[in-house]
Amino acid sequence: MRNVLDMLKGKDKYETLENHSILFICMGAVILSSGMGLNVVSPKGFSAILAMLGAFVAFLAIVFLIFIWLVKEFKSD
Repeated sequence: MRNVLDMLKGKDKYETLENHSILFICMGAVILSSGMGLNVVSPKGFSAILAMLGAFVAFLAIVFLIFIWLVKEFKSD
């Protein structure tokens, strides 16, 4: 079985960073959806914190991905 980090490697360092940020976006989406699902049981406490944490992780990963795209675009000259 291949290592997960080896599967995330790209052609260059920017593509590798893109793959890592996409992985963090997916992880944030899973955390967000599990927090929203737990809100059915109780809308207070841990489920609300989990939903907010997932949204925050996904947001930061998206901002980082856009930053990587900008750097990649300016470095390609």
